[in-house]
Amino acid sequence: MIRKEYPFFYKRYAYDLSTNTLHDLKNEKDECKINEIDEEDIEMYSSLSEASLMLDHPVHKHCPCCMKED
Repeated sequence: MIRKEYPFFYKRYAYDLSTNTLHDLKNEKDECKINEIDEEDIEMYSSLSEASLMLDHPVHKHCPCCMKED
């Protein structure tokens, strides 16, 4: 669910700094537990390409619930 309030600001991809997990808010599932992530642990990205550029680090992973590979 795309959200307008802080820290989301209508952006699609949420990166959880505490778990190094990237979430797709358009495909969000209850299992993602986005509402349980501390606001200070969220970085937001508008596109997957923007997130890929910023998160070019071997530690980050895609959420298996909302970002399933086809």
